[in-house]
Amino acid sequence: MKELYESLRPREARMFHWSAAAAAAALWFSIAWRDMWVLLLVPMIGAWFVFLVRRSRRLNPLGHEDPEDPDFF
Repeated sequence: MKELYESLRPREARMFHWSAAAAAAALWFSIAWRDMWVLLLVPMIGAWFVFLVRRSRRLNPLGHEDPEDPDFF
């Protein structure tokens, strides 16, 4: 699969990404047609995940501990 993806031209790779996004959106709406909560819950969970990741990167950008505060205890 990796070889197939690496052999794609830039235009084909872009088309592949957009078709995957369109398929995900179509699947999401088809599930939401059956249950309305999916329409609300999926974006809320995604937004919460993005918020937590950005906050984590802002507080500790590279994942390094503060050398002034060793955690010996």
